[in-house]
Amino acid sequence: MAADLRLIRSMKTLSRALLLSLVALPLAADPIAEVRAALERLTAREPIRVTYEMQRTVANEGKFDNDKFTGKASVDLEGDANGMRVVFSRALLEQVGREQDARRKNADQSTPTVSALREIDPVETADAIDFAPTLLRLLDGAKLVSDAQATWGGKPARAMVIRVADRIDKENKSRVKVAENRLTLWLGPDLVPLAAEHLLNAKFSLLIFKGESKQKKSWHLARVADRLVRVRHEATSTNSGMGQKGNEQVVATVRVH
Repeated sequence: MAADLRLIRSMKTLSRALLLSLVALPLAADPIAEVRAALERLTAREPIRVTYEMQRTVANEGKFDNDKFTGKASVDLEGDANGMRVVFSRALLEQVGREQDARRKNADQSTPTVSALREIDPVETADAIDFAPTLLRLLDGAKLVSDAQATWGGKPARAMVIRVADRIDKENKSRVKVAENRLTLWLGPDLVPLAAEHLLNAKFSLLIFKGESKQKKSWHLARVADRLVRVRHEATSTNSGMGQKGNEQVVATVRVH
């Protein structure tokens, strides 16, 4: 009887120890949530001034458009807790005027600077000096594919591959099929991205017409005070369908003053 009581007490002690050990175990980490937390800490309130330069190259050919040009534009961006301002230089505005005058005299005259400048909109320029919100939107609803040690710029980094959630409006859900929607992040020790790459490939159909779209965006990033600055941005896209082919490349750089 005494032996039975000792066995019961031993089993109870073992059960309590197992329970305490389970309680003490940390919950499984959520890598995407950890990156989101690091990005959310970048509030982009500190003053910053940069020069933003963008080059856009377009080559279209087909039934509807055969436009080809390369244009550059450069502006200054100023940001602080109150918002952002875009400063257009007098030289840039004069170049825009010359191109518009030439186009008025000859409708076939290209306007590369004007076309490049159209890409410098409030959304694009705000991204350049505060890129964290864009990455947070990409991470919303995303799923982790892989998480491994790697290198970036010759230094150790953490490479995280993520399947981005497809966002297609109801009207186009039956017409568009996403084949690839992948985001790769290279993270520093503080989990703030050093670089990122987004691949989006899709096919579409409309009645008897079929087409394909491929987009690749890559970003070199830097933490400046409480901001994630998009130091370099490269985007390429190819589209084909309905007798038309199009290629576009955008390269944008940021120089912090």
